[in-house]
Amino acid sequence: MVYLFDGSFEGLLTCVFEAYASKELDVSIQSRDVYTPSFLDTVREIKTDMGKFERVYSSIPKKISARAQEIVYRAWLSEDKDAPDLIFHFLKTGYKIGGRVTDYLQDPKISRIIDLDRKVGREAHRFLGLLRFKEVSEGIFYAGYEPDHNITVLIAPHFTMRLSMQPFIIHDKKRNISAVFDGKELVFTDRVPRIGDEKTVSEDEYAALWKAFFKSIAIKERRNSRAQMQFMPKKYWKNLTEMQD
Repeated sequence: MVYLFDGSFEGLLTCVFEAYASKELDVSIQSRDVYTPSFLDTVREIKTDMGKFERVYSSIPKKISARAQEIVYRAWLSEDKDAPDLIFHFLKTGYKIGGRVTDYLQDPKISRIIDLDRKVGREAHRFLGLLRFKEVSEGIFYAGYEPDHNITVLIAPHFTMRLSMQPFIIHDKKRNISAVFDGKELVFTDRVPRIGDEKTVSEDEYAALWKAFFKSIAIKERRNSRAQMQFMPKKYWKNLTEMQD
């Protein structure tokens, strides 16, 4: 049995919920964007359900550990093609043996997910010190980078505290997604303004363009819903923003 989901973390954990609810634990979980159809597969499309996602996500620290919760999320951010199945296996094992699962390295799949967690954590920690901002307009700072893993959601909260009320954009140019902070609220989006020397635009006009961009991001209806779906809701950040080597 193959469960197909929309590629979001919420969709992945919805699949975990459905697998347990239907007692179909011998399944493969795959994003529909990368799934290769096969006549040998029985396929079930799983629609993302935030209620089911939250039930699974909140169960992880209760039934396994807070560390397991972090491992699962970072493994997903690795964007490894096998991450959905590795996460499912990790959770199934964890629900059986509890917190010991994080040390259950004799299982090759558990060992691999721990390795993914470490790689993502190391890269995020490294960019906390390496990311460089430049002032692209008066009072607005921009940092572009191309990380190996999808770590913007991990590092952005750190810079909201470090830069305090300072508006900024952290732009993952590889994935064309950004963390946009207007001095009050942090938003993730796939809308990015032009960056560079605008020789035909005056300094005042350029500043106005940036201010308009920040204002547009603040309008809820204009945020990209799919981009928003790809990031952990803010209330869960407290478990994810402490980077470790």
